[in-house]
Amino acid sequence: MNSDQYQSVYGAGSAVLTELRRRNRVLFTVALVHLALAVLFTVLMQLDGRMLLGRNVWTKPWKFATSITIFAATMGWLLPTLSLGDRTERVVSAIIAAAMLIEITLISGQAARAVPSHFNTSTPLDAAIFAVMGVTVMINTLAVAYVLWRLVRSPPDLAPAYLWGIGLGLFVFVIASFEGGLMAAYGSHSVGAPVAGPGLPLLNWSLTGGDLRIAHFVGLHALQVLPLTGYVAAGRERLSPRSSLAVVGVVAVLYSGFTVATFVQAMLGIPLVSSLPTVATVFSTSFLLVAPFWLLMIVVPTWHVTERVMASRLVALPAALLYVVLLLPQATAVGAGVLSPSLADISMLLATDLGATLAWAHILAFDLFVGRWIYLDARQRGISPFFVSPLLALTLLFGPVGFVGYSLLKSVPPAQQAEGGMGH
Repeated sequence: MNSDQYQSVYGAGSAVLTELRRRNRVLFTVALVHLALAVLFTVLMQLDGRMLLGRNVWTKPWKFATSITIFAATMGWLLPTLSLGDRTERVVSAIIAAAMLIEITLISGQAARAVPSHFNTSTPLDAAIFAVMGVTVMINTLAVAYVLWRLVRSPPDLAPAYLWGIGLGLFVFVIASFEGGLMAAYGSHSVGAPVAGPGLPLLNWSLTGGDLRIAHFVGLHALQVLPLTGYVAAGRERLSPRSSLAVVGVVAVLYSGFTVATFVQAMLGIPLVSSLPTVATVFSTSFLLVAPFWLLMIVVPTWHVTERVMASRLVALPAALLYVVLLLPQATAVGAGVLSPSLADISMLLATDLGATLAWAHILAFDLFVGRWIYLDARQRGISPFFVSPLLALTLLFGPVGFVGYSLLKSVPPAQQAEGGMGH
């Protein structure tokens, strides 16, 4: 990615934040505060080794801070478009802000005490905290439900697909929020499995029984998925208003169907997945995350499909996400090794299957990132694939060797490059 692209990404991100702040300063501030808290909880997860129900005590506050960041930013973006009136918008924003700040304060406070925040009635204090959390979530849900009611009663002047995307997103969000009340009445999010049993990394969804949090999670994020679907569909010039509405309808049906399916599955005590792939399986299949992109760049560099695919900044994201997932369980050990590196510690880390796979994922992600930069830079400079493809192969196999080779190639005047190509 060159400097112009970096500036473009930075400019787009800055414009979004500026617009969000302009639309709703209250919820912009709430989102910013929770984003900062998510960063803080990430640090605390590395510094504080206390465990609760088999997980680090700061895992739950981190998840809630991240989720609230997304929720507050989404509502801050949507509310001004719904023609609610300034007073109503201010009241709804204040309710959401207060509810979310109370929620994260109580959750993080319980984490600091190393006691459960949800379904905990073991002492009068814990029972009172859980009750207050339930009330604040209920008030927040009713505020969102009121926004949905106003939307249905007095629809704003928006593209039909976008309007329906917002309405359906709010509706599924409200239903999923009330499902949280069902969990409270049931007294647990687990069905047929211990709360502290094995779970998915980070999300902690049960691997041995039903987990009501899955439907809750999926349903809540309809608030982002369905309005975004409507916005994109409405903006497609090739789609008529009727076709864009159909797109929103299909996505809404599929998304809602998946939400219901995960709820039924949880109530039956069936886990979403019953096991995780072994480290050996992850290692042996991880190259598939990057192989198609290398094949396109090396074998068919001038194909229009290759150019379109490699123009995306997301090509290295799957390998990078794999690295993040592998890093989380051993972040403390890796962080200590990086901050105070020693040959013995690094050798010990890489000697394990997980450590070697982590290093491999790191190599896959960054080699592809560098390879993409070489490909795009060479296309921009008009350097012949005759020279670039072998250097991309070297980058794939030996990383920095290919990068050094391309750096030297760039220093050769174009005329000499052409002569070299003709000579061969």
